[in-house]
Amino acid sequence: MAVSARTRTLLAWLPAALLVLIIGGVVVASLAIQGSWWTEEAPDASPDQKASDGSSMLTDAGFDYVNVEGVVRVRVGDGGLSATELGLPADGDKTAEFRRPVRAIIAAGEEVHVLNDIAGLTATAADDRVTAVTLRPDVVRGWVGAVAYLQALGEEFGWDATQLDGLEAELAEFNRSGEGETFTATIGPSSDGEAVVTGELVFDRDTGATPVTVTFAPAE
Repeated sequence: MAVSARTRTLLAWLPAALLVLIIGGVVVASLAIQGSWWTEEAPDASPDQKASDGSSMLTDAGFDYVNVEGVVRVRVGDGGLSATELGLPADGDKTAEFRRPVRAIIAAGEEVHVLNDIAGLTATAADDRVTAVTLRPDVVRGWVGAVAYLQALGEEFGWDATQLDGLEAELAEFNRSGEGETFTATIGPSSDGEAVVTGELVFDRDTGATPVTVTFAPAE
């Protein structure tokens, strides 16, 4: 079918027009990003992102700020703000999965514990108090790494070394039995200090994956 001269002209201009539209879209997007809070190197936290005592707000907005700053701060026990002041329900929990591993700073009384490479967190409240903060580190790839990670924390948290030393035998018995899909081991809780700290690992028989959690709770 013959194509008219006008049609050929329109077709010739079409790629250039599309290119102009694409470039325009990129420019608009760039300007929007440049004015975005997310691109600021050290943005100031708003009241719904950081609490009055410097703790992280345990809300979506608070976790947004954690993702940018790279640090999550939570206090458990005496001296801490109420659950509702931190954005939690009086009775309930809130879970966050961070966009990148962050540093967790957990305070309890005069104690301060720092754990790096934290991928997620769950904060639990009861009677308007933060009753537990569970951290999920992003440094474990299997059984050996999980055990080594908890062993490295054992002295700081005062865990009984025999609990860790006996894990290999317990896992071997689990594998011999052929029963169940996962093997769970709990380390602790710590007996001293102003925070009760418990470690847990869960070995998956099929994949060998062994995620670890570390939970802080106020000492009674």
